Amino acid sequence: MTKLKQRQRYSPDVHVTDEGMVEKTYRTKALPLRIFGALFICWESFIYSKLNGVEGIPRFLGKPDIYSLHISFMGGKNLRETSRKPDASYYEMLGRIISCMHERDVVHIDMRNRRNYGIDEEGKPYLIDFSPSLYIPWPKTLKKLLTPLDWLGMLKIKGKVSPELLTEKESRNMKFGCFLSSLWLPKKIFNLSKSSIRLLHSVLGH
Repeated sequence: MTKLKQRQRYSPDVHVTDEGMVEKTYRTKALPLRIFGALFICWESFIYSKLNGVEGIPRFLGKPDIYSLHISFMGGKNLRETSRKPDASYYEMLGRIISCMHERDVVHIDMRNRRNYGIDEEGKPYLIDFSPSLYIPWPKTLKKLLTPLDWLGMLKIKGKVSPELLTEKESRNMKFGCFLSSLWLPKKIFNLSKSSIRLLHSVLGH
């Protein structure tokens, strides 16, 4: 197995299996975290299943147990760890991925995190980590209200990684997106749930 994420006490283990797929699992965590982890895994598996077939998003390959999911390995590194500089075509392809994702009624939510953007060996983009994502088949008005947050999150990353590629309009929108992201409630709720897990873990003394 090859680790893809530094082992952390409250985060899932992520590694490439001997079969060449990525496993994300809470299997080795203490009981309170495994319970919450099973819920996170169930939801993320559902989201990945809705996105199967979208180029630039890992294929969902199943759940070996209630604490784990398997997805296809995309290669490369995330934008936080890579030394490779994304070019203009990277962001053009990334835009198509986001559009396809929204067509499947999925809003990523956490598009402000560079670790959720991959760049493969050919310099092409992909997206990962859909645990905080939303599935909104209806009402369409809610979906239209929330999808701009993904685009604004992407602009923030573009501004941090490739500021020279930002247009004047994108620069203005990026600043507005930074303001909106500070108010985004679902992400705060997701972070609160992780904090609750840590607190429960501490109280039980595991």
